[in-house]
Amino acid sequence: MNAIRSSIQLKILLLLLGLALPPLIVVGWLGLSSLAIARETTVNEGTNALRQQTTASLRQRAADKAQFYDAALMGVQQQVETVAGYALQQYNAPVVAFSNERVWIAPRPNEALLKAYAAEVAYARRIIPLLREMVAHNPLVNIGYIALESGGVIAFDNEAVVDQLLTLDSFDPRVRPWYVKARKAGTTVWTEPYVDANTGLLATTCARPIYDIQGKFIGVVAFDLLLETIQQDLLTVDVGSSGYALLINEGGDVVVRPNMQANGRWDQPYRTENLLNSANADLRAVAEQMVARQSGVQLIQEGDQLSYVAYAPITTAGWSIALVIPADEIDAPAIATGQRLSESQSRLWNQLVSVLIVIIVAISLLGLLLSLSFTNRIRVIREGVQAVASGDLSQRLPAAGIDEIGQLVAAFNHMTDTLQSKIAELEENARQLATLNAVSNELKSILSWPVLLDTIPKLVCERFGFDRSVLYLVDGDVLRAVSASFGPGNEAETQQFLAVANAHPLRINGRSVEADVIQSRKAIIVDNPEQNPLVSKAKQAVAASQSYVQVPIFGRNDAVIGIISADYKYTQRSVQARDAAQLLTFASMVGLTIENVQLYNDLEQQVARRTEELQAALERAQLADRRKSDFLASISHELRTPLNAIIGFSTVLLDDAEQPLTPMQREDIQSINRNGRFLLHLINELLDLARIEAGHLNLDIGSVDLYQIVSEVCDTVQTLLRNRPVLLRNAVPATLPEIAADSDRLRQILFNLLSNAIKFTERGTITVSAQVYDEVNEDSKVGRYVAVSVSDTGIGIPLERQHEIFSEFVQIHGRRSRLGGTGLGLAITRKLVLAQGGRIWVDSTPGIGSTFTFTIPIAQHVLLAAQVDTNVTTS
Repeated sequence: MNAIRSSIQLKILLLLLGLALPPLIVVGWLGLSSLAIARETTVNEGTNALRQQTTASLRQRAADKAQFYDAALMGVQQQVETVAGYALQQYNAPVVAFSNERVWIAPRPNEALLKAYAAEVAYARRIIPLLREMVAHNPLVNIGYIALESGGVIAFDNEAVVDQLLTLDSFDPRVRPWYVKARKAGTTVWTEPYVDANTGLLATTCARPIYDIQGKFIGVVAFDLLLETIQQDLLTVDVGSSGYALLINEGGDVVVRPNMQANGRWDQPYRTENLLNSANADLRAVAEQMVARQSGVQLIQEGDQLSYVAYAPITTAGWSIALVIPADEIDAPAIATGQRLSESQSRLWNQLVSVLIVIIVAISLLGLLLSLSFTNRIRVIREGVQAVASGDLSQRLPAAGIDEIGQLVAAFNHMTDTLQSKIAELEENARQLATLNAVSNELKSILSWPVLLDTIPKLVCERFGFDRSVLYLVDGDVLRAVSASFGPGNEAETQQFLAVANAHPLRINGRSVEADVIQSRKAIIVDNPEQNPLVSKAKQAVAASQSYVQVPIFGRNDAVIGIISADYKYTQRSVQARDAAQLLTFASMVGLTIENVQLYNDLEQQVARRTEELQAALERAQLADRRKSDFLASISHELRTPLNAIIGFSTVLLDDAEQPLTPMQREDIQSINRNGRFLLHLINELLDLARIEAGHLNLDIGSVDLYQIVSEVCDTVQTLLRNRPVLLRNAVPATLPEIAADSDRLRQILFNLLSNAIKFTERGTITVSAQVYDEVNEDSKVGRYVAVSVSDTGIGIPLERQHEIFSEFVQIHGRRSRLGGTGLGLAITRKLVLAQGGRIWVDSTPGIGSTFTFTIPIAQHVLLAAQVDTNVTTS
C-alpha cells in the first residue's frame, strides 16, 4: 500500500484500470491543462519575485554608495570653502610674522620674482598652515594649495610639490583647468579629470575662487583628489565577477572606471569617454538619466549580453555612480530555479501523457478525486509563490510527499531558502563594512604606540567575534609578539604566551607557519596544529588551539610588517574561509595605521628631545644676557659721574668771561665738551638698554595727548635742522584720541626716530603723521591702536637688511652711521614700543626714503566711552 501511495505513476495506473476511456480523456485533459497553467505561473512568478528582490537590492547599493561619496565630497568642498574664507580674511591683514615656506612663482621662481611679488608670497605663506591641517584630516585629499592671479604665485601644503615642479620646464597655475574653471564659474567647482603635474596621475579638483570686498579676483583655493583613490574604493564594491562600477560627471564624461589610466601629458587636456556619445543606444539612455540627476535600475544590451545598470546621483560634485552587473549573474538563481521547476513539471506531464496513451480504460470517481487532489495541491503552491512575490520570504509550503509535486514543493522551498540566505549574506556584508569603518575611525584617533598595540588584538576579538588574538610585528629578520588579547580574566595566560613566543622569536625566512604567511603574503588556516610540523611546540603547548588563522599585515610599499593570529578556543569552533577573509581585510586596513603611529611617536620623541636642548640653550643665553645687562648697568653708572664732571668743568671754562680762552684752547675744550656729551649719550643709551633687558624699566602708563607730545619733540629737534634744506612737518591730527603710554618714553621714541631721519636726510621733507588703526592682538581679539609714522626722503634702507635695523649695535650705512650714532637708538626704540603694548616696523626704498611706523594702544577710558556711545545709538 505504501508503494502505491509513493508513486503517482501507480496511482494513475490504478485509476485507469477502473475507469473507462471517455472519462479518462476528459479528466486527463482537465488535469494536464491545470498542470500546464500551474507550471507556467509558478515559474514566471518565482522568477519575477527573485528578479525584483535582487534589482531592489542593487538599487539600494547604488544609492548607499552615492550617499557615501556625496558626504565625502561635501566634506572636501566645505574644507575648500573654509580655507577660501580664511584666505579672504587674511588678504588685507598686516604681516605679523615671517615664514620661509617655499612657494612657486610662474613661470619658475627666482630671486627677482620673489622680490617683485614679496607681498603675494608673504600672503600665500600665511595660508599654508591651514592647508596643511585640512589635508592631514582628510584621507581623500592628495594635496591642497592656493594660487594667486598676481604673479602666478602658488603655495602648497607640502613643499615637496615645489621640488617636483622644478623638474618641469615651466608651470603657471593660471592656465591649469581647475583655475580657469573656478575663475569662469565664480563659485565652487569640480573639474573634469586631468593629468596632475605633480604625480602624473589622473586627478579631479575642488576649486573655489577668492574675491576681495570690491569684487576683485584674487586667486583660487583648490584641493586635489587622485582618481586612483576613488578607483580603488570602487574596486571594493560587490558587483560580481564580471561587473564593474563607474562615475560620470554632469556632462556625461566618465570620471572613474576600472583600468582608467593617464595616457597624456600633464599640460594637455585629458580625453575621456563620454557616455552620451556612446554607440550603444541603451547606454546613452542610461547616461541621459544619470545626467538628469535620476536614480534607478535599467536593463541594457552590452554586446552579446544583457546587463543591469543601477545608478544614483552624487549631489555635491554633480556626478553619478553606476553599478553594471551582467543579467546572467542577477537572474542566474531565478532562472536555475525556474528551469528546475519547468523540468519537474515537464517530467510530470510526460508521465501523465504516457499513462493516458498506454492505458485506455474508463475513468471513475477515483480519477476525479485524484484530479481534485492535484488541483488543491497546485493551488497551495500558487498561494505560496504569490506570498513570496509580495515579499514574505518566510513563507514555506508544507511537505507534499516525494512524488513530482512534492519535488516541486521541495524545490520551491529550497529556492526561498537560497534567496533568504543571499539577502542575509548581503546584510552581513553591509554590517561588516560598517564594522570596518567604525574600527578604522577608532584606530585613527589613537596616537599612542602602546595603546595602539594593545587595542588591535582587542578589536579583533570585540568587533569580529574571535575568542583570542595575537599581534606580531617584524623586527629585523625575526617576528616578535608585541601584544595579545585572550579575553577578560585571562591576563596571566596572555603574558605567559607572550613570554614563550618571544623567548625564541621566529625567523621570517625560517620553517614555520608564520614564515609561510609572510613569504606567501596570504592568509593561512591551521587545523589540528598539534599535528602540523611547522607549528612551534612551545607556543602550541601554551595556546592549546584546535584551529586558528594567521593573516599578513601590509604597510607602505606593500611590504609585510607583521601578522595577526586569531582563534575560537572558548567557543570550540573551527576557523572558516569567511573568517580568514574578514580578518585579512582588517589587517590590510590596520597596516598603515601602525606605521603612521610609529612615525608619529618617533617624531614626538625627537621633538621633545630637541625642545629640552633648546630650553637649556635658552636658559644659558638668558643668564649670559642678564649678566651682560648687569655689567653694562654697573659700568654705565661708574662712568657717568666723571663724565658729568668733565662736561661741567669744560662748560665752565667755555663760559668763563673773566679768563677768556685762546682760540686753540677753546677749540680743544669744545672738542672735550662735545665728545664728553656724545659719550654720555652713548652711556645713557647703554644704561637704558641694560635697564630694559634686566627687566628694571619702570613705565608710568597714563593717558597721553599724542598731538602735544609730537609738537614738543618737533620743536626740540628743529634746532638740528638749522641751515639745512630739510622741512619738518607735523601732520598729526589734533583730534586723535588719547593713548595709553609713558609720556617720557614716548618722547624718547619720537626723538630717536626723528634724529635718525634727520641724520640720513640731506634734503627734502620729514613728516610725522598718525591715524587710528585696528589690529588683531596676541589674544586673537581686535584692538584699537594709534599708528604713528615718521617718514623721510633720505637715502633709504636696502630690503635685504631691513630685518637687521632693530638689532643692537647694527649700523646699516657704515661711515655715515658711525659719525652720528651708536647703533642702539632703534633697538631701544623697539623695546620701548613693545613694552608699551605696541609694535614697530619699517617700509623703505633705497634712494627714495624710509617710513618707520609704531603703534600704541588707545587709552581704555576712550574705548569705554566709544562703546557707551555705540550702545546708546543702537538702542
